[in-house]
Amino acid sequence: TKLSVNTLNVGLAGIEVYDLLRDEYDIQIEFGDLGNILAYLSIGDRPREIERLVSALAEVRRRFGRADRAGLMKQEYIDPQVAVSPQDAFYAAKESLPLRQTEGRVCSEFVMCYPPGIPILAPGERITGPILDYIEYAKAKGCSMTGPEDADIQRLNVLKGEY
Repeated sequence: TKLSVNTLNVGLAGIEVYDLLRDEYDIQIEFGDLGNILAYLSIGDRPREIERLVSALAEVRRRFGRADRAGLMKQEYIDPQVAVSPQDAFYAAKESLPLRQTEGRVCSEFVMCYPPGIPILAPGERITGPILDYIEYAKAKGCSMTGPEDADIQRLNVLKGEY
């Protein structure tokens, strides 16, 4: 079975709990995203292994948890503003700009945070301030960012001209 645990009430992003379980407790779970962790439990797991996971989670909360949730994203889904069809955006003339200078422009590439691997931006979507905040937050928390030509996501490709 899959055990999903929301970590935001502890004051930690899921990716932070994932890293703590791996590095401090030698427990490998499936993944951690910006607000959750996912562990697989199977018929092969003994009660003591499940108790070890539960104890580690309790200790993570005690040792690393923060009562102040300041700085944690409260909402992960940002409604996309589609300005151009994905096909038109993919084949249109592009230019590369520094990340923060792309606000208001139309993206010409995918930007995904793994896990979960759902696009934050897709070709044809307008880049907004909350999207840029989300990208920077996910990078700071240690999420693996994929999709853009610039793997470090210092720059994004946007459509040339007004859209």
